Amino acid sequence: MLIVNSLRTIGFALALACACGTSQGKVPEPGKGTLTRAVNRYLADHGDLCVGKFAWPREVSDEDRQTRSNDAVQLPVLERLGLVTSEVVELSAPAAPEASSASGASPAPAPASVRRYSLTDKGRRFYLEKKRTTVGAHGAVVEHDRDLCVATVSLDRVIRWTPPEESHGHLETLVRYTYHIKPVDWMLDPQARQVFPVVDRLIRGESRTLMSVSVEFEDGKWVPVLPGQ
Repeated sequence: MLIVNSLRTIGFALALACACGTSQGKVPEPGKGTLTRAVNRYLADHGDLCVGKFAWPREVSDEDRQTRSNDAVQLPVLERLGLVTSEVVELSAPAAPEASSASGASPAPAPASVRRYSLTDKGRRFYLEKKRTTVGAHGAVVEHDRDLCVATVSLDRVIRWTPPEESHGHLETLVRYTYHIKPVDWMLDPQARQVFPVVDRLIRGESRTLMSVSVEFEDGKWVPVLPGQ
């Protein structure tokens, strides 16, 4: 039985080695032209640069202003640029606690107020259908359908790529490339660039800063690994 099992093991190993050799022989080495087409395909579908403002309207509280949250800093600038409009909204006050003595109930807490921002017609032009997932409270995955997008990224040139390696059942390489960026007109406003510093860095890094995308060999060709795959 030991001899039979050993022979089976050797036979399986040889068959696997032959299969791997045949498979690898059919895989064309990725070249710059092939990877350029793959990156262009990726950016054609995923070249919109968005800022993570998925849901509207958005509310800014006194606490947000004190801590200088992103919305507290950015939304007033978007309002000045005509992308959003705002109003003060009184929130319902929480129920008053029960009286702790026979002297009567404690005074009800004053209702809180927030400034609520909504997109204008101009702002809705930049609120695009973009599927994206983020990690919410307690690690829960949250799916989003839209986002506020501020620029379009396109390929400048492929710079380099890693040797292909096996990943998730496919050969995969990481491609590094420089890019061109076309901001929307209002994103060139100095204050807008100040309150969106990541976007500002990408604008200033055009044709110099490297981006990356994974490209895999699938169905006989090198294709980009798209988000969600």
